[in-house]
Amino acid sequence: MTSIDSAPQHTPQFFRNYNRVVGAAYAAIVLGLFVVFAYQLNEKVNEEVAVIQGHVERHSQFIEFVLRSSVDQLETLRMTASDAEPGKPTFPLANALKNTADGNGFNMDTVADRDIGANLVGIGSLGKRSGGFESDINFGLSLFSGLRALAFTLPSTAQAGYISANNFAVTSPWMSSTDRPFEPAIYVSPVWKLGRESAKAEQSKFWAPSYFASKNQGLLVPAAAPVFQAGQFAGIVTIETSVDYLNRINSDFGYPLGTALLVDAYGKVLAHPKLYANPLAVETPPNLQSALPQELSEFSQKLLTLEQGVAQIVNGHIVVRHGFVSAPWQLVYSVPRLTIWRKLIVERGVLMLAVLLALSSMMLVTYIVTSREFVGPAAKLVAHLAAESRFVATSIPAVPSAWRPWFETVSKAFRESMQLMGLRQELDIAANMQTSILPRHWPQDEAFTLWGTMRSAKEVGGDFYDHFRLSDGRRALVAADVSGKGVPAALFGMVSKTLLRAIATRSSSDLSIAVKEVNEGLCEDNDSCMFVTTFYAAFDSHNGLLTYVNAGHPHPLLVRADGSASYLLGTDGLALGVMEGVDFKHRDIKLQAGDLLLVFTDGVTEAMNEKSEEYGTARLLQLFDKPGSPPLSPQLAVEEMIRSVDAFAGKAEQSDDITCIALQYLGQPNGQLGGQAKGQA
Repeated sequence: MTSIDSAPQHTPQFFRNYNRVVGAAYAAIVLGLFVVFAYQLNEKVNEEVAVIQGHVERHSQFIEFVLRSSVDQLETLRMTASDAEPGKPTFPLANALKNTADGNGFNMDTVADRDIGANLVGIGSLGKRSGGFESDINFGLSLFSGLRALAFTLPSTAQAGYISANNFAVTSPWMSSTDRPFEPAIYVSPVWKLGRESAKAEQSKFWAPSYFASKNQGLLVPAAAPVFQAGQFAGIVTIETSVDYLNRINSDFGYPLGTALLVDAYGKVLAHPKLYANPLAVETPPNLQSALPQELSEFSQKLLTLEQGVAQIVNGHIVVRHGFVSAPWQLVYSVPRLTIWRKLIVERGVLMLAVLLALSSMMLVTYIVTSREFVGPAAKLVAHLAAESRFVATSIPAVPSAWRPWFETVSKAFRESMQLMGLRQELDIAANMQTSILPRHWPQDEAFTLWGTMRSAKEVGGDFYDHFRLSDGRRALVAADVSGKGVPAALFGMVSKTLLRAIATRSSSDLSIAVKEVNEGLCEDNDSCMFVTTFYAAFDSHNGLLTYVNAGHPHPLLVRADGSASYLLGTDGLALGVMEGVDFKHRDIKLQAGDLLLVFTDGVTEAMNEKSEEYGTARLLQLFDKPGSPPLSPQLAVEEMIRSVDAFAGKAEQSDDITCIALQYLGQPNGQLGGQAKGQA
C-alpha cells in the first residue's frame, strides 16, 4: 500500500491557502474593529465638544450674573446719589465729619460706629465752602447705607465708593484716613479720566482697567459711572471687583481638561488657573498672548472674534469664546484636540484592548480547532483524492473518527465517478456510432428529393431513419421508433435497421413479406420485450407510385402540390417485435408531381410544453395545410416542423427522440410540374 504522504504537495498548498484566508479574515475583522472604534471615538469627540460648549455656557452665565450684579448695584448707588437733596448735609452722619487737627483735611475717623459702611476723606477745610461742596457732601453721605449693604449682597466687591470733583472721596469698607488717605493723584487715574469721558458722552457705566490695590486686596477691576448734580458733573461712583474672587469663580469650571480664562477690553487676563495660582501676589495682569498656549499665541486676536459659544478648531486646539453683556469681557476656553482624543482613548482603550484580546483568543482557538478537526483532515482528504485520481492505492490516514466515513464514501464516489466518466465516454462513442450509421448523403435525382434528420432526447436514441435502393430500382424509405430510450433502445434500433435493410434488399418484391420476416427475426430471443414502430415504403420515381407498410407507426402527412394536406391511411399493422406469426398489409398511393410526404416519429406529435400539453396531430396538420400555397422542399419542411415543435415546447425538456424524413415527388424531367417543383426544391 502507498501512504497518503505520496502526495505531500497538496497538503502544504491547502494549509497555505487556509492560513492566507484566516489571516485575511482576521486582518479584515481587526481593521473593521479599528474603523468602528475610530468612528465611535470621533462621535465621542463630537459629544465631548458639545459637553465643553455646555460647560462654557453655564460658566459664562454664572460670571455674567456676578458682573450683572455689580453693574446693577452700581446703578443703584448712582441713582441714590442723584436723588440726594442739594444743600447742607441733612444726614445725622454729618455730625461725625470733622476737620483734621492741622485744618488741611477732614474725615470721619472719630465715628463711634465703625460699621457705618464707609469713610469720607478729603483735603481742605469744611468751613467756608460753597453750596455746591455742601450738596456734594450730602451726595456722598447718601451712599453710606447702600455701601454697607454691598458686603452682604455683592461678595465679589473688594471696595466701593464715590470720588467727588470737590477733593474728597467716600470709600467702603470703613478704613481710617491714616490707612487710606485721600490721594489727589486719583484725578489722573484711568477711572477718573474714563468717567470724565463717559460724562461727556452718554453718562454710561464703564469698566476701567484693573490695578494693584494692596497685598491684601491684590488686583481690583473698577466698574464706575458718572454722577451729576443739577445737570453738572459731580463725581464718579465705583464698585471694584476682586480679581481674586474672579479666579476663585473661574477655578470652579466644571470640565477637567483645558483652560478657561477671562480677558477684559484692554487685552488683559483677569482669571487664569495657572497664572493666578496665587492671585493676591499678582501685581500686573498678563496680556492675552502670553496667557495662551504657544500654538495659539499668534492667534490671540482671532480668538476674540470667533463665533459666540461655538467650538472651533484653531491650530489643533478646540476653542470656545463667550462674550458678556454686562462687561466688555470675554471668556476664552481652549484645549488641545489631541488631549481630548487621548482622554477618550484611555477611557475606551481598556475596552478596545479587551475586545482585541478576546478576538485574538477566539481566532487562535478557532484556528487550532479547525486545523485539527477540519482543515487538517480536509487537507489529507484532498491528498487522498489526488492519489485516487492517479489510480494510486492509498490507505486512510490518521484522522478523527468522524472523518473516516467521509474518506470511504468520497473514495467510493470518486471511483464510481471515474467509472461514470468511462461510461459517458462510451456513450459518446455510441452516439457517434449511431449517427454514423444514419444516412448522411441523399440521392441526387431529377424526379424526387429526399431529406431527413434525427434529434435524440438523450446521448443515444431509439429512433432511426434510412433510405436505400431496392433491387428493382425503387427507393426504400424507413422511419422507426423503438420503445424506450437510451442505450437499450439504440441497440435494438441498430439491430432493427440492419435486419430490415438486409431482408429488404434481398427480396424487394413484396413489402408485406419483408416486414413479416423482420418481425419474426426481432421476436426471436426478445427477452427484453422491446418493439419498434416502423413505417416502411418503396417509391417508384418513374410513375410516382408509393407502396408502404405501417407497423404501429404514426400516420405520415401528405402535402399535395396545391397546398392541401392530409394524413395517409394506416395498414393496421402491429409494431415489430411484439408477436410472432403476424401478417402485414400494404397500401399503394399515387403521388403527383409536387406532392410532399412527411414521415415522423411520435416525438413530434407527443412533444410536451411547460403546461404538459401535447403538440398533437391537429397542430401539425394546421402547420402544413395551406391550400393555394405549394409545399416547401423536404429540408425546409422538416426544419419548419422542428421549429414549430420547439416553439410550442418552450423551456420544457425534450422528452422523446424526434425523427423526420421527407420525400417530394418532382415528376419526370420533361414534365412541367416536375420542373417547377424541382426548382422549388
